[in-house]
Amino acid sequence: MQRRQFLHTLGALGAASTLGGTGTPAFAAGPVKGATEVDDSALAGTSGGTLAAWRGATPAFSLEGLDGKTHALSQYRGRVVIVNFWATWCGPCRNEIPAMGEVVRQYRARGLTLLAVNYKEPATTVKPFVDKLPIDGTVLLDADGAVYKRFGSLGLPATYLVDRAGNARFWRMGELEWTDVGLHGHIEALLTQKGGTAA
Repeated sequence: MQRRQFLHTLGALGAASTLGGTGTPAFAAGPVKGATEVDDSALAGTSGGTLAAWRGATPAFSLEGLDGKTHALSQYRGRVVIVNFWATWCGPCRNEIPAMGEVVRQYRARGLTLLAVNYKEPATTVKPFVDKLPIDGTVLLDADGAVYKRFGSLGLPATYLVDRAGNARFWRMGELEWTDVGLHGHIEALLTQKGGTAA
């Protein structure tokens, strides 16, 4: 299936820049104020365009979870967070859930966590899906898609790596290869950084 068939387009793509090696357009953003630089030499392997650097302010958000509680990104300070936007109707989203879960389990003891943000579906749709295909993280409901839009996403799935200080550092639009050494190198680099406070 070609990427254009599963990306959920939100707007004109002509003004977007292209991520290296992905063929997927993405809006460029400004520098992160106060963010700690990641030394690229510390990253294992080569990402080959798997992830792009995030250059913009990190949107703060609070969303209701499937557990009925409100979860804020800020409460995960001190951890490295994968923020993954997905939907039950998105084939590539479904495809990557098991592999994404394996990565979360691999690094959980070192401080990695997953916020799986569902895009514009009710809990009555999401819960039966998660019962059949468990997601190894906290499932949040972006009921009106407002958080998704604030991240500037243009398609699903969309994944962001947030450092221990709460700053988005890397991102990718489209299905990820979760065994990629570059992706693991980015995660390793963020996990070894100091910053933030324990949640």
